[in-house]
Amino acid sequence: MSEPSNQVKGWCPGALRPMRSGDGLIVRVRLTGGELTPERAAALAEAAGRFGNGLIDLTSRANLQMRGVRDETLQPLLDRLAELDLLDASAAAEQVRNVIASPLAGLDPSASIDVQPLIRALELRLIGNDRFHSLPAKFGFLLDGGGVLSLDGVEADIAVRAEDDGHFRLEAGGEVLGRVRVEEGLDAALGVAERFLALRQPDERRMRDVVIRLQDEARLPSPRSGLCISEGNAWGGPTKSGRMGEGPLAALQPEKAALAVHTPSVAPHFVEKAGALSRLAGHHPSALFFTAAAPFGRLDAGQLEGLAAIAARHGATLRLTPWRSILLAPLAVDVGMEVSSLGLVVDPHDPRLAIAACPGSPSCLSGEVSAQADAARLAPVLAGFVERGASVHVSGCAKGCARRAPASITLVGQGGRYGIAFDADSKAPSETEPMSLGELTAFLAKRLQHFPEKLSDFSIKKMR
Repeated sequence: MSEPSNQVKGWCPGALRPMRSGDGLIVRVRLTGGELTPERAAALAEAAGRFGNGLIDLTSRANLQMRGVRDETLQPLLDRLAELDLLDASAAAEQVRNVIASPLAGLDPSASIDVQPLIRALELRLIGNDRFHSLPAKFGFLLDGGGVLSLDGVEADIAVRAEDDGHFRLEAGGEVLGRVRVEEGLDAALGVAERFLALRQPDERRMRDVVIRLQDEARLPSPRSGLCISEGNAWGGPTKSGRMGEGPLAALQPEKAALAVHTPSVAPHFVEKAGALSRLAGHHPSALFFTAAAPFGRLDAGQLEGLAAIAARHGATLRLTPWRSILLAPLAVDVGMEVSSLGLVVDPHDPRLAIAACPGSPSCLSGEVSAQADAARLAPVLAGFVERGASVHVSGCAKGCARRAPASITLVGQGGRYGIAFDADSKAPSETEPMSLGELTAFLAKRLQHFPEKLSDFSIKKMR
């Protein structure tokens, strides 16, 4: 029996394990720390045009994907990636290198901890231990050094985040487990990964699945006392030694690192954050970087080649971000005019940057509409909602690959038309009859008249 077209696959493409889509093979190139020299970026741009269709997608894990690769051009592409030292020794080694890191690692003097030396060290330990090769394909790690471009809000199965006092905060499935010294950060993270492998059930593919199960089990009445187990912090209360005791997630306690109780810093040092908008596009002079954004995370080979040339002229590197943008850093000058000439976004208020949209058809075999092209056409009317704080998701089908979380306005392709749901994800039933693009544009324009200046002042359900 063939796989349902709207089923979410349990793995992501790689170079050694590409994924077939509507426009050919998708080949993902995993970049250590999201970093590219101008020379490598130019070479990848040339390869995308020669061996694929010239379209490149930026991913939420700070990697890039070449699209439209043909069966006969796959091996020449892999040979070129090997020449650039961007090809892993095996598909298993490639798959396990799911590490998101601070985009400005090694460049940001305001970072609490410089995680750059830890990025490759973590990758090598994941590659070198066959046990970690059995981690589920989408299982990922995060290393956040803090600073002007911290990874607040970026999720991972296991996260190691810098605290202001020079310690790391360890998180699993979004839950804070405790604090650990910098030199024990990787041991602690990998120790929790080992506990995940020991504890997971066959249908549990993410750390959050295990965390929820352990928390649910902890809330069950004790067979002896009839009382629920403590629902305090993850480990329960601290022991006399200051280490974490028993609690709902005590089973995740790493064996090779002692976690201390997590207490927020009393007097954190001040760091001028870049802010959500500056992460997306534009110049941030105090941090010496420029953010170039591609609408919906897609650019072409010529645009990547152009960015490489700009970086080379100014002595900068390219850093891919989990926000599907590219930083040029270090950079003391504003290169907005140069980047804008490439057709990339330099205005952080551009509404397209706040709209999540997958490629849709014909690029995706599951797509029932041309989601990205339609999102661009809808951007002028959607801008009114975005400016007032609404989130928007345009999905080619019910899978919702571009955004897992609910959005204020969710548009889902249905046989060439769009259903719409409010405060919902892509799997929610449509609250209207499917509409053509023209009908949808008129519908949204009419509803905008009743939309408040601030989303917080209004229940979007009144739009129904």
